[in-house]
Amino acid sequence: MRACLACLSAVGLLLIAAAFAPDGMCRVTLTLTDADTGRPLAGVVRITHKDGDQRVVLKPDGLDSRGWGLLAKQPDIADWFVVPQAATIELPRRSVTLEAFSGLETETAKVELDLSNGQPRDVSISLKRFRKSHERGWRSANTHLHLMKLTRVESDRYLRDFPAADGLDVLFVSHLKRAGADQDYITNQYPTGRLKFLETRGVLVSNGEEHRHNFGAGGEGYGHVMLLGLKELVQPVSIGEGIAKTPPDFPSLAMGLENAHQQDGTAIWCHNNWGFEDIPNWLVGRLDAQNIFDGGSHGSFADSFYHYLNAGLKVPFSTGTDWFMDDFARVYAELEGELSPETWLAALRAGCTVITNGPLLEFRVNNARIGDTLDLAQPGEVTVTASAIGRGNFELLEIVYNGQVIASESSAATSGHFTATIRRPIKVSEPGWLAARINTANKNEYGRTLFGHTSAVYVTIAGRTIRRAADVAWLRHEVEDARAAITEKAQFDTAEQRAKVLGLYDQALQKLSK
Repeated sequence: MRACLACLSAVGLLLIAAAFAPDGMCRVTLTLTDADTGRPLAGVVRITHKDGDQRVVLKPDGLDSRGWGLLAKQPDIADWFVVPQAATIELPRRSVTLEAFSGLETETAKVELDLSNGQPRDVSISLKRFRKSHERGWRSANTHLHLMKLTRVESDRYLRDFPAADGLDVLFVSHLKRAGADQDYITNQYPTGRLKFLETRGVLVSNGEEHRHNFGAGGEGYGHVMLLGLKELVQPVSIGEGIAKTPPDFPSLAMGLENAHQQDGTAIWCHNNWGFEDIPNWLVGRLDAQNIFDGGSHGSFADSFYHYLNAGLKVPFSTGTDWFMDDFARVYAELEGELSPETWLAALRAGCTVITNGPLLEFRVNNARIGDTLDLAQPGEVTVTASAIGRGNFELLEIVYNGQVIASESSAATSGHFTATIRRPIKVSEPGWLAARINTANKNEYGRTLFGHTSAVYVTIAGRTIRRAADVAWLRHEVEDARAAITEKAQFDTAEQRAKVLGLYDQALQKLSK
């Protein structure tokens, strides 16, 4: 009997010991939940404790840092850790603070824990949504992502967990080539098209291509374009001596864009105003959208979009992150019916989009939605309605008419987030476009300056569209400079190749002269 009791006591001690983490640590099982439904929710957490007057960030084993893999040091994002599902972690036996959120649509929740007694804890953090974009028909996507220097197992985990924690609906990764370096590009191992085996957290994943040309290893060349919704890769993936180490600087990007469209694919210009072939391809309809803030700023909205729009082009706004997910940057597209990569890309092409890395914007002109064209019989008044809501202080909501701010409203704190609304009549004196944007130098939780901009609502008057001479002249100057640079730098095997590439710029100059 004594032996039996001793045995039971030993088992009990073992069970008690197993419940406690070693070395002065406490075992905590952490779950993030949706405050409305109670269901588990993927998100991120930051855990700190106070050391004198300083807050020290803890780095729990078993959770991936949100800054994993980033090519440049970015301290703010590294303080957050991905919680894709219930997770057990070990924390020091002391008072700690947990902060958590999911994507861009929840407030930040804060929980104080006293773990000094070492008892295991089950901690559920309830996250309150201030916006339910799905119910309004808006779905978000990152259109530009590559990963490198990870194992395949690590890459699979990243692509399953990180987009879910950031609240994305769709993720587009892409294949790219750089001679001598691309052996480390782990996302090149995935097949072209839908990657359903990575969709276990509910985010749809599709693999496309970044089709590109540089003069020199990283110099400006013809440019970079995302080709999404492909059935097969467009060859060559990279063009020219600078990046592929195989001359000539041929073909142009235009041929790849045409190939992508023959596959019912979507073509997105990358890196805003960086590259020579953007304007020639926009003028003839080979591009479907334009990215900004994907891998650096490369200029502002005024350095590209506003010139294009003022010259009469229709240009849907888009964005992404490029190497790893260093930001929340995403495109919201409004669509009806079932979500798929194809239906989302169709909504992007239609121009019904909002880009953001924080605040969520809505916009209408009379009853016209983002991407629509409103035709007025004559100059007159229209009613603009805009709203912004976000976890961070975006400071100003603005209405832009043909590139100029015509109305603004300061943000106001509301519970755990910020809001602003504009509803007012404005005078439309000429054809053009209207859009909403935010204006701030404040940063989000990942240390990136906040941005938010809707695509345009286009306004015609008696069927007339905008075509401002100053902006057309700006486009023409850009094309002339690009043609001169190509004439100086490009290597061609034949006169025919040279004529085909330069012919794109000659055609663009002819269209801009009409």
